[in-house]
Amino acid sequence: MKRIVVVGGGFGGAFGALWTAKRLRAGEAEVTLVARENYLFFTPFCTEIVGGAMEVRHATAPIREMLAGRAKFVEADVVRIDVAAKRVETTVGALEYDHLVIALGSLTGTFNLPGVAQNAWFMRTLPEAIAYRNRMIDCLEEASRMPAGPDRAARLTFAIAGAGPTGVELACDLSDFLDGLLRKQYPDLAPREAKVMMIEGSERVLSAMDEKLSRYAEKRMKGKGIEIRVKTRIKGYDGVSIDLSEGPAVRCDTLAWTAGLAPNPVVAALDLPKDKGGRLELDEFLRVKGHDNLWALGDCASFVQNGKPLGPEGQVAWQEAARLSKNLPAALRGRPMKAFRFRRLGRLVSLGRRYAVSEFFGMRFWGFPAWWLWRTTYLFKLPGLRNKLRVMLDWTLDLFFPRETVRIRYSGERKPPAP
Repeated sequence: MKRIVVVGGGFGGAFGALWTAKRLRAGEAEVTLVARENYLFFTPFCTEIVGGAMEVRHATAPIREMLAGRAKFVEADVVRIDVAAKRVETTVGALEYDHLVIALGSLTGTFNLPGVAQNAWFMRTLPEAIAYRNRMIDCLEEASRMPAGPDRAARLTFAIAGAGPTGVELACDLSDFLDGLLRKQYPDLAPREAKVMMIEGSERVLSAMDEKLSRYAEKRMKGKGIEIRVKTRIKGYDGVSIDLSEGPAVRCDTLAWTAGLAPNPVVAALDLPKDKGGRLELDEFLRVKGHDNLWALGDCASFVQNGKPLGPEGQVAWQEAARLSKNLPAALRGRPMKAFRFRRLGRLVSLGRRYAVSEFFGMRFWGFPAWWLWRTTYLFKLPGLRNKLRVMLDWTLDLFFPRETVRIRYSGERKPPAP
């Protein structure tokens, strides 16, 4: 029996392992998924967790439950991949493979800007989303005990680096959350005293989307009181002030960083073909160039289509996982494989309660229709009927009740500075 090892528990890894295992014949091959966490985190709902619109566990799916009866699961960190020996070394032992699927994703990139890696708050994982939410509530609690002045203003300034989809969604959810909290739960703070600021180096927010949708999003954000600074780059952050390329430094105790990606260290250590960004170069069948038994998906993989590499998006990983589930069994059987072709379904960006912008199959939507489309699309992509029902209930309650403000700490979480 052939041994197929998949490393990485994101969209590419989890669905690649599941769908490949479903297409294999009995006794044909054994699929093993190795991931750091025992759950799949549905990242499109990251900002919903920060904004209190969704219960934390409802944005996750248990990997063992997903793979039950079809593939094995090993909860561990990948330490090293030995291509020559066909072995994956993990924190719980080594795994031999005949075919390896690398779907280790990427890390948050800070462009080596001074102090950013040490002091900014990231938004790529579930623990990071929880930590940022706790940080936000900590700042409100501390500010409510502080006298009015520059220190309190800095504690209530929440800056966001990057005006891509994640940054825009975070700014809008954060603005909605803070506005409701200050009006109802923090009488010592004036309405709108908490400030949300977005800093973007390009000329407009959502620069990858149609310009009309970008302008609509910017208008909605400004209507929420969000300060938008475009054509402005961050030069450094020391945890107290943000050094900017344009204008004076900004006093700010909390900077959320959504502006860059960096290669996973395990991928960076591999002596395999890579592009300038450190991502593994693929052939037309999703194999690492020059290696018939190495495959790669998602953020750590570079697939060139129409002369340009595909971006690190969830829909890219989904479609790559679907093609892998057909090509890998075909390779095992010595049958012809089909070249991968990415088909863009659209882009969806939430602008907070009841508003969004979307490009869907070549059509543009904004306002409530786009918001309904955003929620419906991601709801149906969420694994498991149980989670779908839970999320539907969360969203229904969000229409009628204030958002949840419970703060749940966990071991190892960074603590805010003393007031």
